[in-house]
Amino acid sequence: MNKTLTDSKFRLWLLWGFAVLLYFFANLQKVVIPGATFNEIQQHFSTAASSVTGLGAIFMYTYAFSQLFVGLFVDRFSGVRVMAWGGLLLVVGSILSALAPSLWMLYAARIMVGMGSASVYLSITKETNRIFPGNFALMLGFVMVLGYLGGVAGNAPFIAGVQAWGWQSTLILAGIVSGVAYAGFLLTKVSLPMPVVAQSARFDFRRFLDVLKKQHNIYVIVCGSFTFGLYFVVQSMIGKKFLEDYSGMSAEGAGWVLTVLMIIGAANSLLAPGLNRLLGDRRRIFMLFSGIGTALSFLLLVLAIAFGIHSPWLTGGSFVLMAFAANISPIIVALIKETNYSDIWGVALSLYTFIAYMVIAALGNVVGFLMDRFEPEHIDGVQIYGRDSYLLSFGVLLVISLFAVYSAFRIRETYGKDI
Repeated sequence: MNKTLTDSKFRLWLLWGFAVLLYFFANLQKVVIPGATFNEIQQHFSTAASSVTGLGAIFMYTYAFSQLFVGLFVDRFSGVRVMAWGGLLLVVGSILSALAPSLWMLYAARIMVGMGSASVYLSITKETNRIFPGNFALMLGFVMVLGYLGGVAGNAPFIAGVQAWGWQSTLILAGIVSGVAYAGFLLTKVSLPMPVVAQSARFDFRRFLDVLKKQHNIYVIVCGSFTFGLYFVVQSMIGKKFLEDYSGMSAEGAGWVLTVLMIIGAANSLLAPGLNRLLGDRRRIFMLFSGIGTALSFLLLVLAIAFGIHSPWLTGGSFVLMAFAANISPIIVALIKETNYSDIWGVALSLYTFIAYMVIAALGNVVGFLMDRFEPEHIDGVQIYGRDSYLLSFGVLLVISLFAVYSAFRIRETYGKDI
């Protein structure tokens, strides 16, 4: 009997391990197109910046809208069932991204990857709570760290692969390895009993309106989603391109800067909750730092561009400050939980995630449009965008960051208590 229980527990852990690997690849896919492959895709399809950033935007739009549906599916059918379908979309879409014969086919592939990635995120959260009910916060922290490491792999290591084998071959390799993880997940899944379908979990979108009726929720969502959205536009869409075009960094050097940002994000998943505990579970001070720190980062970038300062140390340092300020998800999740009744806080979290990725998608479109307002310089087939393009783009992002600052000042303190 004990041996049977031990074997079942091991297989449950193994299932979780494969699910975490899929989450790793879902996060890798968030940043490799167009972030790590901007120039390569632009050259391959001979297209404008707005079309390239649009690839990132379509992924984020899909990811955002999928949150609303996937959250309801996960509550009803369980994370493991949803991930079985979502993982398939992730793997197939990843490989098709490399094989797409046209830009529009690449857009279609990124929609598949966005749907798959969204299902993996919410499913792994649900399964972590089911498998580790007594250590949910700690184990979710590890999940988030490993997810961020997927973003780390999608920067400097992925760029090194692109330089060595080309962007399409590197994407295929990532797709194949994620396929191996998905096969392991399915093989383990069929050997375990599935959770009971929750018949009481209704598909009622009116629950999202209950969240928005609370003004405090709006302040938390705006502050959290705007800061993360602004940061992730830099991380996954234009950061590498900006460091190359304006600061004169090599592709590898720019990739390492973005890799450091992802490492900071991973570290913050554990450091922020720990520091918050030392400060008496004061949530508001972290939200203020998030809003003000993000705005200050963009202010430094705008001033550097306006005064013609090309120092990689200044621009890279601004990115680092932004990474520390924007990656405080555990604090935001705790704040949402503490300021909502138990029957809607999960829906509130789903809505927050939806809006965060809608912000990323919309800003990706906006930045691509703004960059194309000024004619780029063509050097060896690569389009190099100048000072005016980036001054306009970062100036608009600075203005948007001020909404997060205002919202941060309107957030109430909870001291870690349900209020």
